[in-house]
Amino acid sequence: MKLLKMLPFLPLLLLLSGCWDRLELEEQAFVVVVGLDSGPNHTVAVTFQIANPQVGSSDKGSAQNEPPSDIVTLTAADILSAKELANSVITRKISFAHLRTVIVSQEFAKSGLFHRILGSSVRDPEMRREINLIVSKEKASDFVKNNKPKLETRPHKYYAFMQERWRDTGYVPYSTLNRYMQRLGDDTLFLAIYATASKKETKYYKNEDNYLAGQIPHKGGDPVEIMGSAVFRAGKMIGTLTGEETRYALFLRRKSLTHSFIATYPDPLNEEYQITCRFMKNGKAEIKMNAKSDPVQVSVRIPFRVQVLSTASFVDYASDAEKQRQLKDGLQRKLADRIKQLVAKTQRTYKGEPFLWHLIARNQFWTLDEYESYNWSEQFTRAQVQVQVDLTIVNFGKQVEPPIMHMSGDEQP
Repeated sequence: MKLLKMLPFLPLLLLLSGCWDRLELEEQAFVVVVGLDSGPNHTVAVTFQIANPQVGSSDKGSAQNEPPSDIVTLTAADILSAKELANSVITRKISFAHLRTVIVSQEFAKSGLFHRILGSSVRDPEMRREINLIVSKEKASDFVKNNKPKLETRPHKYYAFMQERWRDTGYVPYSTLNRYMQRLGDDTLFLAIYATASKKETKYYKNEDNYLAGQIPHKGGDPVEIMGSAVFRAGKMIGTLTGEETRYALFLRRKSLTHSFIATYPDPLNEEYQITCRFMKNGKAEIKMNAKSDPVQVSVRIPFRVQVLSTASFVDYASDAEKQRQLKDGLQRKLADRIKQLVAKTQRTYKGEPFLWHLIARNQFWTLDEYESYNWSEQFTRAQVQVQVDLTIVNFGKQVEPPIMHMSGDEQP
């Protein structure tokens, strides 16, 4: 009797099998990189870099003469319609399941259409918010085509490994679609990764991080340079920061994903030479703010532990306490001055801050309406900011004393 009652429900079990929409792997085309450029009449030119799963895998014997990826550019109203249109020229079904990187041209990032195109694309469940967001100096389609890394045959691996290096050096920010969506308001600036595959100028600085992508003096290696950040306000790119400025911007935040970096500065006792140090963040940045004062008073203290790696001047800092004090004071003063220059630049040029200080200011108001009427971005441009860098020198490398140069001619050949 119970079995007869269950008979009407048995056909419903067929709908629960989960195989009705299955698609074989060989029937799908996995997009690993999407490029966005301006198109005619408020359209967008979308570039898809589709990975060849056989190249770099155990089945590479059957794909010896095949390229690692296929690159297709289509012009459409938005990303999702371009994805659908791509199936008219690509035999396999387009999938964003493995999409991890979106490249946006600088020209398109400065247009008013950029945010509308990118913001509407998140409706697609396959557009994950962990996608890396990179701004290219040239067209995104040219960047994707010219990026041919020598050590990585699979394009998705290249970007995955580079993301780890970005976190290590701090030359570029940790830039994802999710962070972009979080920082769309006028009260803060968003920093995106800045890159180029078209080298047109070379600059030479004593400081190894004072560059933008395209300026690094290098020969050989991969054609792509990734250095500095693109500055966004209210969904539109308004400028750039160098690698050095990006580092300081990240360390001015209370929490930073980058915990150490190596940098060179003029030797305080012989400025003809540079001194190379590893700076390691020694806890969170201490930020104090009085948002009720006029102008706003902000006090920042950044603690660092320092390893002295190289002293080209051969000044013996390790065995002389007074010279160590002069080294510490000189480095603290130099770092604080450059950080203050960055803060002044964001106040005067960009009229906003990428340091997430608005979160501290917001906590000093009872309601959101009070905070919004306060107009933090306007208040920040007039804020008085004090910066203190607190260094603790922990060691001077494996060889404590500088090498001694013998001037006599008694040495044996």
